[in-house]
Amino acid sequence: MGNKKPAVFCPQAHGSSVVTVLLLIGLLTAMISGCSSAGVKGQQALLPPELKEDQPIINYKAPEDLPANYRSYDFKVIAGEQEIDLYNAGLNSWNEPISYGYFDMPGRSKMAITPDFPFESFEIIPRSLGIEGEREGNTIRFELNRQVPVTLVLNGDYQGKVLHLFAQKPEEDIPDKNDPNVIFFEPGFYDLGDYGEPPLMLQSGQTLYISGGAVVRGRVRADQASNITIRGRGILLNDYHSNDEYDDIALTLGFVTDSVVRDIIVNRDASSWTAAMHGSSNIEVTNYKAVSPRFASSDGFNINSSHDIVFDGSFVHSADDAVAIKGLSHEEPKDALPVYNITYKNAQLWADANNAIGIGAETVAPYFRTITFSNIDILHNYDDRDHPDVLPDRSAINIFALHGTEISEITFENIRVEKAKRLINIQMRDTFYFGALQGNWAWPGQISGITYRNIESYSDGSNEIKLEGWSKDRLISNVRFENIRVNGEKLKKDDPLFTVNDYAKNIEVK
Repeated sequence: MGNKKPAVFCPQAHGSSVVTVLLLIGLLTAMISGCSSAGVKGQQALLPPELKEDQPIINYKAPEDLPANYRSYDFKVIAGEQEIDLYNAGLNSWNEPISYGYFDMPGRSKMAITPDFPFESFEIIPRSLGIEGEREGNTIRFELNRQVPVTLVLNGDYQGKVLHLFAQKPEEDIPDKNDPNVIFFEPGFYDLGDYGEPPLMLQSGQTLYISGGAVVRGRVRADQASNITIRGRGILLNDYHSNDEYDDIALTLGFVTDSVVRDIIVNRDASSWTAAMHGSSNIEVTNYKAVSPRFASSDGFNINSSHDIVFDGSFVHSADDAVAIKGLSHEEPKDALPVYNITYKNAQLWADANNAIGIGAETVAPYFRTITFSNIDILHNYDDRDHPDVLPDRSAINIFALHGTEISEITFENIRVEKAKRLINIQMRDTFYFGALQGNWAWPGQISGITYRNIESYSDGSNEIKLEGWSKDRLISNVRFENIRVNGEKLKKDDPLFTVNDYAKNIEVK
């Protein structure tokens, strides 16, 4: 990671055969290349292994009976020799349609993308992949040799028509559709709900499987459950508001333990959260994709009052926090559930409003502790469509404490920011979004032991770094900035990018 290179032990022959030495060196080289990294000078990305051989993709066709408004015709995508069906995720904050598609990729593949409209320039992001591409007429061609999401941005317009493609590992261990504990959706379109319809409820020990080529329109929920699995290559689609006693979220885990969410795509085309967990523990979320560009409040997957959570390999395009870790409770912080042991890694995040990475704003918990965000590409972060540059509490990487609590042992490392208004924010305040949320700093609290390591911003935004404590006994302290680079320049202690008030102490820059 960073600029460090793996240490290599080179054995001396001392009479051994040259062949043996060469074999050992070859083995060491293979071991090192197994953890591949790529990127520009400064911060490197840990990437999946590079695929060396061409192989046909595994394609999942859209359901024949899928309503036309859920399809996208803004782009034509060919992977190898197969056309990828594309979906319309809905309009973004600036009323432009967002498109996405998916396929499994056992080997490298030649890609051809043809927008159905004229354009001047293109970018394939994240830049950590090192994909440049070539243009032939209106077609963009490139080779994809890793199982990763890629995004096409045209004319440098991150607020315009954008295409997301999800190239994935081939699926393994598909559950038995005849198992009584498996809810199995085969390829096709399933309309499970509308205004007033309850969610699909999962019980302990059950598996929900959405096949590639399936689109399930509805909501999914588990309450007081354990050992559940939600998985599959298909799409959970929700584009309506509910009218029942349950929350208005596409995927909800309430007080769930020892469970797994993996591989699915959730497309929430309405102004409310895409997915959330509350009071949950021992949850693994792997290769999760959320494409929810509708303004606003379409948070990607929020982690509320939970502990021992691992997210690995997420992609989120939202119009609010891509990920937010919150303390939500009607109790006082000392009596509420704590938030701890959370790892969020190997992700690509795009947030058209609020923050890409957020802790808060609601912080009703006795403490937030041992939380790590690592190896993340922040593709885009904008503060607010309706109030640009008015809300100073928003940033690409954010801690915003609305209620008195202890926030400590938080690490942000190996993060690359493509485009954002502000870079980093740590704040204590008692009001949020023009008073829409009210806080309470009469309760005791502090923010300390925060580390930012190997952060690289290429953004043309302000790149402001703000630290704003509350009072002399409710401080921000012991914040460490290590190897932070903004457009190639290393951050300095007296850098003009800093905005720091009197209640932020012991700030270290290395």
